[in-house]
Amino acid sequence: MTFFKDLMYRLLHWGDLLFKWYTRPKSKLFTIGKFLVVSGLSSIGLTTALKIAFITPEGYELTASFFENDTGIFILLISSCFIIVGFFLIIYDALLTIKDSGKANNILVEHIALFKPLSSSFLSTVTKAKGKMRCVKIDLSEYYRDGVLSEPSDAVNDTRVMLKNAVASLSDAIGNESASIHYGGTPPVCLGFYSGFFIGNTTSVMLWDYDRDLEEWHCLDRSFDSNQPIIDESEYKQDLDEVCLIFSISFNIEKVARETTNTSSIITIKMPHIGHDNMSSLSKLLKFKKEFRALLNKFTQDGIKRIHIFCAAQSSFNFTMGQQITRNHPECIVYEFVNREVHPYPWGLKFNNKDCSPPIVIENKK
Repeated sequence: MTFFKDLMYRLLHWGDLLFKWYTRPKSKLFTIGKFLVVSGLSSIGLTTALKIAFITPEGYELTASFFENDTGIFILLISSCFIIVGFFLIIYDALLTIKDSGKANNILVEHIALFKPLSSSFLSTVTKAKGKMRCVKIDLSEYYRDGVLSEPSDAVNDTRVMLKNAVASLSDAIGNESASIHYGGTPPVCLGFYSGFFIGNTTSVMLWDYDRDLEEWHCLDRSFDSNQPIIDESEYKQDLDEVCLIFSISFNIEKVARETTNTSSIITIKMPHIGHDNMSSLSKLLKFKKEFRALLNKFTQDGIKRIHIFCAAQSSFNFTMGQQITRNHPECIVYEFVNREVHPYPWGLKFNNKDCSPPIVIENKK
């Protein structure tokens, strides 16, 4: 079933590329080729359809077909040449477009889910700042009902398939040392972590965030400040094989996360001043990701089997933390917060299984 769904998405991706090629600003080659094909087909149609009939007073019927004389055959041959030459010009133009697209330095991954930032186009913003690129859009809005992700398994599968396309696009750009992925969007926390894990930490990625106050996209260019995450390991129990990480970056979720988790081994990661967009400094993010990677390595050394993650943070933070998780680290379950629910974390996304199986959505029964 997964194979057929992957095939469907790949066909849709090819169809999208064909549509974008046809609707792009037309090159001279395409215009000339289209003119020759249309002219050739029109000439053949008129030549074969033109037939003159004359009835004499005596009742005799005389007919003449333009196609049956030497002039008509000559026009047919010329028109056929027009069609053939025009067709090859269009094909050549398409090949040139594909080749030129393969040289694009940037692959844009736009991960839309929680809301659509309609006031500012991510593609146009990044293109204006960084130049030409190929776009891979992961739009999960169809799986939401009343602001709640009601079909998480489908959303996870769509994310996985489209991320494969992004990695394939990056592979096409091999040989171009400046090739990189630009990632931004509004995905659920668990899919932000998983996206970072899927892309990995060896791929060049530039992160973008959407400023809801200014209603615009921006790369992580804010200045460094002293408001940095603090890791508290005072309740970490090395003798247990599971640990809970609670990230209070944008909102303070410690109380509800503690009420939800089943393990007593807890590590809290909290900002001194909690608020949205307070990790928009790339230097702050780079500094903390090293600390988080060291924490993950510690879990591996201590024999931890599973990490439970509760997090409230912006998408760039979630993606970057996901990048630090490798196959050598423990299995992870990132839980999804759902407002107005009796159980605020009703499900989670489990990935990095030791059998390398695809990510799965699991129900949180507590």
